[in-house]
Amino acid sequence: MALGTALDTAISGLRSTQVGLGIVSQNVANAGTAGYVRRGVSTVDTQTGRTVGVQNAQVQRLLDRIVQHQLWQETAGAAYTATRAEAFTGLDRLYGAPGSATALDTVFNTFTNALQALRNDPSSYAGRTAVLDAASQLANRLNTLSSGVQAMRNQAETGIGSAVSRVNDLLGSLTNVNARIVNGGGTAGAADLRDERDRIVSELAQYVDIRTEEKPTGALTITTASGTQLFDGAPAVVFSFDRHAGIDATSQWSNDPAQRGVGTIVARDISGNSFDAIGNGTFRSGEIGALLELRDKTLVQAQAQLDQIAAQMSRALSDQQIAGTPATVGAATGFSVDMAGLAAGNSLTLDYRVTPGGQLQRFTFVRVDSAAALPLPASASGDANNRVIGIDFSGGPASVAAQMQAVLAPGFDVSNAGSVLTIVDDGVAGTRDVTALTARPTQTSLTGGTAELPFFIDGGSGEAFTGKYDGVSQQLGYAGRIVVNPDLLADRSRLVVSQTVPQTAEGDSSRPQFLLDRLTADPRSFTDAVGFDGSRTSSSMTISNFVQRVVAGQGQASQQAQQLNEGQQVAFAAVQSRFLEDAQVNVDREMSTLIELQAAYAANARVISTVKDLLDVLMRL
Repeated sequence: MALGTALDTAISGLRSTQVGLGIVSQNVANAGTAGYVRRGVSTVDTQTGRTVGVQNAQVQRLLDRIVQHQLWQETAGAAYTATRAEAFTGLDRLYGAPGSATALDTVFNTFTNALQALRNDPSSYAGRTAVLDAASQLANRLNTLSSGVQAMRNQAETGIGSAVSRVNDLLGSLTNVNARIVNGGGTAGAADLRDERDRIVSELAQYVDIRTEEKPTGALTITTASGTQLFDGAPAVVFSFDRHAGIDATSQWSNDPAQRGVGTIVARDISGNSFDAIGNGTFRSGEIGALLELRDKTLVQAQAQLDQIAAQMSRALSDQQIAGTPATVGAATGFSVDMAGLAAGNSLTLDYRVTPGGQLQRFTFVRVDSAAALPLPASASGDANNRVIGIDFSGGPASVAAQMQAVLAPGFDVSNAGSVLTIVDDGVAGTRDVTALTARPTQTSLTGGTAELPFFIDGGSGEAFTGKYDGVSQQLGYAGRIVVNPDLLADRSRLVVSQTVPQTAEGDSSRPQFLLDRLTADPRSFTDAVGFDGSRTSSSMTISNFVQRVVAGQGQASQQAQQLNEGQQVAFAAVQSRFLEDAQVNVDREMSTLIELQAAYAANARVISTVKDLLDVLMRL
């Protein structure tokens, strides 16, 4: 080998070694820098004629891209579960532990215990005061819980707005970095830019579940798991969020802007086309996905449970149950009942049995005073064994009978004589047997001669609660408006006295006993709006049991959210650990590489020194 060739080979090796030493130094210096990916040098042996050397070193980041993509997916999942777990912890804290002093079940039990004491001593002024104090405390607790739930929804609304703004900022930041990477090739500077881009993408993955692809040019494209393209050299869409202030229980998300009471996320592409990103399911995970779920599902369900408690309590104590009288039309049998006392929201129930051998089924007809209130909301739909149907009463009794006939179709005959409604079965055909027809009007007087009374009323309107659906459903947000009837507070004797002519005896326990039974012994139908265990059927239980189930169910939901988050964080940590095995700087490993480079550097330097010595000898000849 010629001396010149040997010298060229040694010099190229020396240069490559110098680059490697610089990279090791850079790695060690950034051992604690967040987002820094370990660098390495890629070299290629070359031969030009008789000259053998090393091609210019290329700086590379040492990471597993498949694991990195998994890490970004797990990042979105971890942010989703962490956001939910934090919200459920706050909700659980708001409700209180079952049996604790401020827990809803404890406050409810205090009320029923006071009623029990009053039943035992109806004439006791202290006992009556205790009942009203406990009832006021219960109403106040429902008000507080409702306010807390809506405060959490408002927090979620604010969080969505902040997250959407940050996503736009991150997509904008990617544009410049991505362009510089494409133009930077494999230089050390390009590696720094890739670190910066990865840090941006990692933060983006906290807000939305993403999928990434790097093109041969180094350019990055980003799409959501749902298929919406977010970035392709520049932001593919820009998101906007019309935040709504002062969200309350009536504020719901809807595809219809006229019906929507909360903010929505609109995505606008570079051509000016836009779509509702919530409506098309763009955000399925990440922090934004969790906040949307909390605002529009979890907390809406929590409010529905509270509203159901308030509504059932009110109706249990105020709604009469007027059984129909037996009626016959030829061979057909059934019942007649007067509809005159029914107010908007009151119901009329038809119980029947499909024969032969069929199970008992029910139709619940709910009064509305305008066709605009129909159909009833999905939360009032009941199930296959209790179909809830809205009936427009504005057309008079004959129209009511005709509407019911259309719903019941063959198997029943519906007629009216003024306000008296008659429903009979199909007689000799024998496919249906009517077993009961019951009107359930609301008692609006404290001394109406019945045990029922308007104990709780709607504090927003000052009216008795009937559950009307005209306009906005009265039950929406009722937990935040329920109050003890001021007239009852002004005259607590009405807890016992149900009529004035002749006046009920002061020691009569009938009304206290009735109120206690309605709350703790009589089963009531709870609609699928409460959403227990994902069930879509109505449940029958006492109000006392329902309250206990709500409080216990909230604690279980919080525990499940925590467990899900813990599992997701373990999965995230496992993938992150796998990623860092290659990407994180290990100082011991770098020192080992340094020793190797020092040996290579010394070897190349020795060759250069030897060539110098030989050239000196040749010059002296």
